Amino acid sequence: MAEMTSRQYPIIESSAALRAQLEHSSSPAKVIAFDIFGAVLENDADTPEACKRILAGRIVRTLSESFGIGSTIEHVLGSLEEIENDPQLRQSDSAIRNHEMAQALAIRLTNGNSALVSSLTARIIEHTRAVEAKVLFIKPDMASLLEWLTRKNQRVVAITDSPFDPVRLHDLFGQNGFTVHFDSLHVLPQSDTTQQRQLFFQRLLQQEGLQPHELLHISDYHRPARQPPAAMGITTIRLEDTASVRRRHTLRVYRHLAQKNPFWRGRHLLQLIRPAEAQGFHFNYGYEILGPIYAAFILGVIEEIKKDKIRQVFFLAREGELFMKLFELLRPDFFVPEQMPAAHYLYVSRRSTAAAAAYHGLSHEMAITPLFNPKQQGLLSICQAFDLPPEVLSTVLRKHGYHTIEHPIADWESDQFHGMLNDPEFQHAVQRCTGENWRLLHRYLEQEHFFSDDKIAIVDIGWNGTIQKFLQEAFGQEKNYPHVLGLYFGFIGGRQYRFDTQKNTLRGILCDERHKARPGDIFSRFEEIFEEGARALHPTTIGYRFAEDSSRIIPVFKPQSDHDRQAELSVNSHIAGFQAGILAFAAEFARGIALTGYSLSDIKPFILTLTERAVAFPEPAESRHLMQLEHSEDFGSANVMNFRQEKLNAAGALLEPWNLLKTLKTANWKYGTASTSGIPGLNAAIRLYDLVKSK
Repeated sequence: MAEMTSRQYPIIESSAALRAQLEHSSSPAKVIAFDIFGAVLENDADTPEACKRILAGRIVRTLSESFGIGSTIEHVLGSLEEIENDPQLRQSDSAIRNHEMAQALAIRLTNGNSALVSSLTARIIEHTRAVEAKVLFIKPDMASLLEWLTRKNQRVVAITDSPFDPVRLHDLFGQNGFTVHFDSLHVLPQSDTTQQRQLFFQRLLQQEGLQPHELLHISDYHRPARQPPAAMGITTIRLEDTASVRRRHTLRVYRHLAQKNPFWRGRHLLQLIRPAEAQGFHFNYGYEILGPIYAAFILGVIEEIKKDKIRQVFFLAREGELFMKLFELLRPDFFVPEQMPAAHYLYVSRRSTAAAAAYHGLSHEMAITPLFNPKQQGLLSICQAFDLPPEVLSTVLRKHGYHTIEHPIADWESDQFHGMLNDPEFQHAVQRCTGENWRLLHRYLEQEHFFSDDKIAIVDIGWNGTIQKFLQEAFGQEKNYPHVLGLYFGFIGGRQYRFDTQKNTLRGILCDERHKARPGDIFSRFEEIFEEGARALHPTTIGYRFAEDSSRIIPVFKPQSDHDRQAELSVNSHIAGFQAGILAFAAEFARGIALTGYSLSDIKPFILTLTERAVAFPEPAESRHLMQLEHSEDFGSANVMNFRQEKLNAAGALLEPWNLLKTLKTANWKYGTASTSGIPGLNAAIRLYDLVKSK
């Protein structure tokens, strides 16, 4: 690179162009010095002070919850500033200095309590590294360039404008999957005067044993004050990453909007989310649509758990499997280790809890639950839902005029239906059939510590709290039955069960139609996508049994050969794709929440808007993919919801308008069907009609 002079300061706009420049240089530099901050790493916090405030917040929480010491963010920040200005610490090696600063801060915050200093010092260092990992963004293309230089055995040194542990720097790259080696790390002086910079680069050349022309300095275009003085003869390349510049500018715009209007806080948070590499429709939809929605739900769950001081949290199958993974991923940022609530996965379903609920009597309230299914088959559906053998009940059913059990029951308030349920012979038969179900489920819940605390939380998709109702009916009379806080993704309340308020609380996190808030009602317009996006890949639980050669209770799953299970298996790869994207997003979401401090109430308005867009105004390509899913019903029937036959095409829709209206009227996802028609404005018209009708 002898052809370049330090006065030219060539500008390069991408890592690919920089690599090409390095590969074709006529006189390669012996050492390449990278300005780490700007050229390789980006800081997603506004300022260094913002990083310190995040750190101080974590330290305050640890002091309170782990050490019983009250403090404030301002007090911690003041102590940090005093320690940073200590002349002796400023002369220390970076790694030593970081430990000494943490120790000095621990001494101040504990008033020199030697019994606490060591453990608090370790926690402060742990918090410092966690904050660094969240606020520092490694540019993947630049990291790949550094990997290439490492493989070429090119000597590379790092330049930073703040103390940084070299080992920690290598770990930061390693945690992100990059193998990068820096021969040394040099810290620029805080002052940016020409004289100070000249002294710094002279010292760097001396320590590395270089002549000025043997060093290539790569700096961020927007940090000219960190470049060596032109007269020194050190070649400098200024890197102007246009994509990064656009990203930072957009982030500043949304940060400004969020400060002016709370609605934009959710959009500001999403702007902090680093883009994922595209991996196909289902991963992308999970990352961009379902991920933000589910992560917001779990943030709300965490807030409710903290508010109610819950120590045991039970995630109900099957959606609970994903919800528990999200909870465990986000949990460390909200709880100190000593206060961490335990998470359990319960293999339960409406089907597996219904029979136990009927053991103390099959009430009218419970009996009609499977009859809400449009495809219900009357008493057959009731028998299937509550695990009642029809042949055992045949005599009493005929006694009440039910000679064919497959016929749908349209009037479940009839004297005939009530008479059957009130017949002691019928109830005794039900009790005989369901006793073993009750005993096995009771033992399973004991085994899983369901009865271990006075108050617990259950987490589920929703929508009516049926499993919570069934558990109450089965075991609510037990002395050790806890108060159950039901935390639901959405509470629709189509089945208005009677709950014992002394034993139950139910909360809809993202929507609760008891409050009729809009656009929260949009969830009920396509419940299936939220169920399918979160469901576990294992079959639904239909009962329980003893494990072989063990006293342990294990779930019994629906057979893989059942036709509705076969339908699920056919789309499991799509569900796995959704969930890979969702979990990838959640890691970024945790970082964004740590950077902003936003609560669910801050981001919920924008998340509901995102949901509205996804459900009511899907892009045609989204509808085509989502309508390939199969959704099975696990309670009282074995129906499969097939969306494929609900697709339309523009020509057919326009030529046969009556067929269009008929298809829309019966469609399970009207907005998806409408979007496949290609008719401009149809989705907006349906949404307007929907809102007016539901007032």
